[in-house]
Amino acid sequence: MTRTVTGPTDHVVVVGAGLSGLSAALHLLGAGRRVTLVDRDDLPGGRAGRLERGGYRIDTGPTVLTMPDLADEAFAAVGERLRDHVDLVPLHPAYQARFADGSSLDVHTDAAAMEAEVERFAGATEAAGYRRLRRWLEQLYRAQMRRFIDANFDSPLQLLTPDLARLAALGGFGRLDAGIGRHLRDERLRRVFSFQALYAGVAPARALAAYAVIAYMDTVAGVYFPRGGMHALPQAMADVAARAGADLRLGQTVTRLERSAGRVTAVVTDRDRIPCDAVVLTPELPVSYGLLGRTPRRPLRIRHAPSAVVLHVGTDRTWPGLGHHTLSFGGAWRRTFDELTRDGRLMSDPSLLVTRPTATDPTL
Repeated sequence: MTRTVTGPTDHVVVVGAGLSGLSAALHLLGAGRRVTLVDRDDLPGGRAGRLERGGYRIDTGPTVLTMPDLADEAFAAVGERLRDHVDLVPLHPAYQARFADGSSLDVHTDAAAMEAEVERFAGATEAAGYRRLRRWLEQLYRAQMRRFIDANFDSPLQLLTPDLARLAALGGFGRLDAGIGRHLRDERLRRVFSFQALYAGVAPARALAAYAVIAYMDTVAGVYFPRGGMHALPQAMADVAARAGADLRLGQTVTRLERSAGRVTAVVTDRDRIPCDAVVLTPELPVSYGLLGRTPRRPLRIRHAPSAVVLHVGTDRTWPGLGHHTLSFGGAWRRTFDELTRDGRLMSDPSLLVTRPTATDPTL
């Protein structure tokens, strides 16, 4: 939730040069503000970082890019276009899914191609279910995007709109597994359209059906890859922000905020003191709360979401059978999430996402 700031906002300091901080900087520049962007790392990108070692250029953060129109809106705020700075390649198929029983499925974002693939994989009944599922995903997206995702809130009361009732009528407050299961009976297909809840750190069996909007972004709107690697996007955003007048101060760690009369008046780093009228904080919540010096009262304590172990490997050979993205589903599914999130144990039968970016861009 954001809050509208009263009073002067001529100079804004954005803390964090990740995708959210870069987007905020571009939108603020487009609104006529003077912007200083501060990040502790020497490169922009935050989580979407870059490691160069042994002749390999490795993206250390996200590997899946969806909804490029959102990034294009940030570029457009300063009169630029995403496609003029980043060469986005649509991935066909978006994923290759492999299962413990030896079966495999190409996940297409094109409706006709995916329907044909589902029919080949699981029969005509499941293909018809896929058509229904795709319509449901589109309805969920339309109900959520304008009012809940691409929106600012000054109060939770602003959530009370007709779209909230529409979302409830679509089953958005039920369970994701059950929502997918109303359309698909094949357990393997249900995994393909529900694993996306893991992007938000929620096991599919426990996620609200509203999380299916991520499956829409993934399996309907399309998956892309920037030539030069995922880091090409934040680097382009930073370059455009600098040309539009942003003062980028990379390699500086914010140590404290100065206040006067209830407002932040300066951001202090390990090298500078930056006077400002307002500040945008984009680090993780515990870091932001530490800088603010307080943690809001809330009925439930903050819990870190389960994440993933990520291994970055540079090799002198390749595996032609692997696509750009290969999902390798283990035989177990629900049990392994219980092991991780309830018992605090390693998954006994983990599922893997293997990304081979050189399948699309050999220069990496």
